[in-house]
Amino acid sequence: MKILHVLPSLARGGGERLTIELANRQAEAGHEVTLVLGSDLPPEQTHRGLDPRVEIHAISSARGRTRYAAMLPWIWRRQFWIGSHDVLHCHLTYGALFASSFLRVAGKERPAIVETYHAVGMPISPALKRLHSVLARQWDGLTLMADDRWWREFSRSNPGIVFRVIPVGVDAPPPASEARRENYRRVLGIAGNAPVVVTVGRLVPERRPRSYVPVFERIVKQIRGVHFVMGGDGREREQIESDAKAAGIRDRLHLPGPIEEIELPLAIADVYVTANVGSVPGVAGLQAVAAGVPTVALQLRDDYSADPEDWIWSSSEPDALAGRAVQLLRDPKAARELVDRQAEHLRTHHSAEAMAAAYDRFYRDAIERRKGSGRN
Repeated sequence: MKILHVLPSLARGGGERLTIELANRQAEAGHEVTLVLGSDLPPEQTHRGLDPRVEIHAISSARGRTRYAAMLPWIWRRQFWIGSHDVLHCHLTYGALFASSFLRVAGKERPAIVETYHAVGMPISPALKRLHSVLARQWDGLTLMADDRWWREFSRSNPGIVFRVIPVGVDAPPPASEARRENYRRVLGIAGNAPVVVTVGRLVPERRPRSYVPVFERIVKQIRGVHFVMGGDGREREQIESDAKAAGIRDRLHLPGPIEEIELPLAIADVYVTANVGSVPGVAGLQAVAAGVPTVALQLRDDYSADPEDWIWSSSEPDALAGRAVQLLRDPKAARELVDRQAEHLRTHHSAEAMAAAYDRFYRDAIERRKGSGRN
């Protein structure tokens, strides 16, 4: 198949990481895979690890309005090339607007248009959610990373669209050597025997990164010498620093900025704290599990009640989440048992191979639906 993925950039986010993992598997399987990016960001701001067989086209070298303004002329000039693909797979709002714009000029022989909706359960505005639903009515296929009542109702109201729930799948990050592990501790200023709690993610309001600080504050009161690494960047960084200073833990909280090699913070982690939306963890959380780090989660949904048997236990309450982390830091046996349970779940439900196979079936069903429906 000729597969075209469209997304705003390869900035360090979960949707971008999923696209890379999927594109890599598709290239390995022999498909012709191309990424169209709204903007080409500097290497220090982007994910690494894209298979060199995946071709990249950047619409603009600038972010914001510029990449949107450049979209329509770019599509017009390349409409026949876009139309030569079997699948146009759009990601995030930029990708959805690109696909909708392409449909305005596409001929009868066009690719199947599919979308992965990455914001399941996230606190996005109703207006943006309505925009995505209006755009999605034009697609041949729509997939989510987790079940969602609102989108299930959408699928019942739009039976002509192939609808699937496909969990995120990841490969384990490469292991870091002992020398790199020790050097990373030195760079951060963390003693070799100090316990470390790690989280990695965008420091933006919808991810509620400030919610980690009260959790860390409570852990400090129970675990001597503990340090915290909070990788990532975003407009909440200054406020997080201020919160940590007010909580008296600024000297324990390390903010290294964007993480180029996630294996380094994972290599020094005794516990990882991801962000869950319901039962769905972040991509970096899946990578932590794949790296063998016991993982718990900050719950972003206020209406979610955690089950003690959840494969990644979560809570929105600082006391409860800190208590789980402390238990794992104090009890190596319990931590090892959790690592084993989580690794088995990951292999069964969140491997990159399983994700790629599910998308392959999804694509083929969307292509058949496109051919059978005669939709322009």
